[in-house]
Amino acid sequence: MIWRSAIGYLLMVISIPLLWTLVVHFAHLPPAVLPPPAQVWTVLVEEHASLLHQTYVTLVEACVGYALANVLAVGLALVFVYAAWSQAFITPWVIILKNVPIVTIAGILIIVFGDTLTPKVIIIVLACFFPLLSNLVKGLQSADPVLVDRMRVLNASPWQIFCKVGWPAALPYYVAAHEIAFTGSIGAAIVAEWFFSREGLGYLIVQSTVEYRADRLYAVMLIASLLAVGTYLLCRMWEAWIFRWKRERRA
Repeated sequence: MIWRSAIGYLLMVISIPLLWTLVVHFAHLPPAVLPPPAQVWTVLVEEHASLLHQTYVTLVEACVGYALANVLAVGLALVFVYAAWSQAFITPWVIILKNVPIVTIAGILIIVFGDTLTPKVIIIVLACFFPLLSNLVKGLQSADPVLVDRMRVLNASPWQIFCKVGWPAALPYYVAAHEIAFTGSIGAAIVAEWFFSREGLGYLIVQSTVEYRADRLYAVMLIASLLAVGTYLLCRMWEAWIFRWKRERRA
């Protein structure tokens, strides 16, 4: 299965420049609209220092926001499951935050915090928090009630019940949420930089658009795509490592 996935991604990497070249050749679009792959590669080579720095900035923002989203999601999921009465009071606030347009929130954050790391992290947290919370709550609620009752009969503490029954039941849901949320953190970081930033890949997108630098715009798009694919593959590798006992049992 791992080899099949590797071959699939390798074929994708090979096919992108080939398809790109074919489109450039047959569509007859000007380089200002669709630059050839060679021109974009030149930008990646000549401006690699700047691109690496901006990529690093985006990655730091995405990781900080994603880590904070995980902390908040795990904490709130535990509150929802083990203090069920609180769900009726907290859920409306969660739904409101989930459905308020990010553009509106971004405008408020600019006024309150200015061009700092805080508003970007908040945008990333809002983008990643909800899939993590939803999956964790479903996972914790899926714990086998028979096992929970048996643990209580054995005088297990709530913490022991969580560690031995609740968390193992929630882990597959939690890992699955990372495939969506971790990948989305890169996109959220770029969107946040688009609204308010003087550095990062989102800033480069705005700057390249204003300067009509299609070659650099496509270069940034490639970098962002590689980051998204890389985070997804990391999640798959993490999942394969955590649940390696399933493969060993099948073997």
